[in-house]
Amino acid sequence: MVARSDWAQNGLKGTGFFKNKGADTSLRSLFSIHSAPLTVIARAGSNIRSVDDLDGKSVKLDGSATYLVKQLPQVANWDTSAFDTYKPNERNLLRKRLCSGDIDAIANVTGYPSSWIQKTAQTCPIQLVSVSGRQIDRLVSGSDALSQVSIPANTYRGVARPTKTFGFRATLLSSAGVSEDDVYAFVKSTFENLPQLARNHPALSGLRPSNMIRDGLPAPLHPGAARYYREKGWLK
Repeated sequence: MVARSDWAQNGLKGTGFFKNKGADTSLRSLFSIHSAPLTVIARAGSNIRSVDDLDGKSVKLDGSATYLVKQLPQVANWDTSAFDTYKPNERNLLRKRLCSGDIDAIANVTGYPSSWIQKTAQTCPIQLVSVSGRQIDRLVSGSDALSQVSIPANTYRGVARPTKTFGFRATLLSSAGVSEDDVYAFVKSTFENLPQLARNHPALSGLRPSNMIRDGLPAPLHPGAARYYREKGWLK
């Protein structure tokens, strides 16, 4: 099954949504695939270039972005009185409000390229806000569900430089009860066909084995996956 890395971590530990169901310690990681990073957009030409520039601004966030932003250590010292979580059916209105200057920024947790952000960039010039620094490094290093991401240049119109941020990954999981040989065969086939997968969808174009076997894997590796990675020399 495929789950976002934070959901996988909650399932493994019996936290969050899975609190009443209890921990599923049989979960095993195979590899992660595309990223779902915290993506903060502002109007081009604004003074919002780094996450610290959001202090005191009017910011609309989706539910997952609200959770991630609250984890940022510096938020404790910010004026967040104009931060607000929006509902999915408000997204088109928010695009108009951002472009008109009624709000300063919008934060989403989404894979890239996002069709909604692409359309926003076609409506008015935007810039992506960098979410990086030592505090972010410490936050990511302390979580198996989080990883650092660089959204490539030219993913969105007018954004000509890569943007550093962080977030979750989509993670492929199995049960410990699935045979080692079956998992080995599946993982081997997947990695041998990565170029074809990349051609099938733009979200898969940046897949790198070094990230796939390391980032966003809260559950232990399945022995079948680990066997293939050792054969390739990716694991000791």
